[in-house]
Formats: sequence, structure tokens, C-alpha cells
Amino acid sequence: MKIIDWMIYAKKKIKNNITAHIDITLLLCFVLKCSKEYLISTENRKLTIYEMRLLKTVLKRRIYGEPIEYIIKKKEFWSLPLYVSSSVLIPRPDTELLVQVVIDKISKHKKKKLDLGTGSGAIALAIAQENSYCQVLGVDNCFYALSVANYNLYKLKINNVTFKYSHWFSNIIGEKFNFIVCNPPYLSYRDFYLSNKNLKFEPYYALVSGQYGIECIQYIIQKSINFIICPGWLCIEHCYKQKNIVEKLFKDNFFIHVHSYKDYSGRFRVTVGLIKN
Repeated sequence: MKIIDWMIYAKKKIKNNITAHIDITLLLCFVLKCSKEYLISTENRKLTIYEMRLLKTVLKRRIYGEPIEYIIKKKEFWSLPLYVSSSVLIPRPDTELLVQVVIDKISKHKKKKLDLGTGSGAIALAIAQENSYCQVLGVDNCFYALSVANYNLYKLKINNVTFKYSHWFSNIIGEKFNFIVCNPPYLSYRDFYLSNKNLKFEPYYALVSGQYGIECIQYIIQKSINFIICPGWLCIEHCYKQKNIVEKLFKDNFFIHVHSYKDYSGRFRVTVGLIKN
């Protein structure tokens, strides 16, 4: 079978997927270890038996709903080519807003940043790349996630980031930071099971916070005051429906200049607050 023939065949198999053409191209590039340009110029090349077997396997995984990022082990975030596995959440484009808000508020004189629940390291690495003068610590309570983050650190050769194990603040002893950033779990049990998105392939505890979805956010806001160098900022991503309660939690815990930002779809997605004293 030629490359072009396999593309026609694969499109019929995943025809109900609006990203079918992109998915098929990415799967071919992954299996053939080639660029998109190569596919166009060699679409009449015959696939080997080995290539056909690999393509059959990855296509089957995509038909069953597995995210394309887990299949090809790659996701771009903030122009960084990140390695991802099923041990970490797939970085979302909306989370780039979180990075942008942090960068806009960073001062060159305030060098220490903490990324809670770092996962693939996407947020920490993006902030560090944009600010070579700052030191970023990323923490996670999953050793598999930390191995992914450290691999991305090694691959990208960003020198001002460190990753270590900690369940939120549990292993951060005697340290304080000018800026704490976090994209925590913020789905409730109900939100998770009623979601029309295929979330079953992603790590459950990186998505679900508890019965109400606000539990992790509440804990982080309450505890972070002990780890912030005053004046210092806390910046949290949350569900757009949680904007009011998140702002209230900030204000109830002595944060000032509390402000929420809208994501690219016009929904409130990030809230920040300042601890002054």
C-alpha cells in the first residue's frame, strides 16, 4: 500500500473525528520518522510491512479515542516541543494564559518561582525560558510525572529549573518564593464523569480535586501565604465556573489586588492575588 492509499483508508476509519486529517498526518510522521513536507513529496512511496504494522497499531489507538499526543509522545506548549506520557496531563493552549500572566508580573529583582503540580514541567520550563535570571522549582507528587519533567529539562537544556518530589508544600522546607503558580486539579467527581471530553486516558488525580472541585485550590490558597516572600504573588488556573469562589478564597486569605483573566475563548480561567505583608 502507498502512503496516499493509507491516508485515504485511515480517513474512512476515523471520519467522525474533525481532526482526522491532522491526526493521520501526525501518525504517519511519527511512524515514518519524517516531516510533513516529506509525506507530500513521497505520497506514492510504498509502505513496508513493518511500517504497515506500526500504522495499524497507532491508528487503532486513535480510533479508540486515545489522545494523539500520547500516541506520538509529543505536545508543543509555549513553542517548546515537550515529551508527554499518560503519567502527565496534556498541556492545554489555555494554560499558556497562566504563563503569560506570570511573565507580565515578574520582576527581575524577584527571582524565585514555584510551580506546584508541575506534571510535564510545561509551566516551569516556559517561565524559565522567558526569564533566564530567575530560578524555578517545579514539584509534583508523582515520580512518573517528575521523570517526564526531568526528561524535558534535559532535552530542552534549560538551566534555571529544578524538579523535585513534594505533595503541594509537604517537601518544601525553609523555602519561600516571590511567585507561586499552579494549574491544580479542579474538576469535581461529577464534572469528570459527565464530561463530554475523553479524559479517561489522562491521570485522574491530576484532573479531579474532590466532591466539589475546589478542594485543592482552597488548600493551596490557604497554605501559600507561608511560602511567599512579601510582597509576592499567587497565580492559579481554575474552571471558568469557579471564578467567584476563587476570588473570594483569595480575599478571605488576605490577598489583595485580586484579579481574574479570561482565556482565549473569553472565559475566566486564571486568578492572581498579592500578599503584601
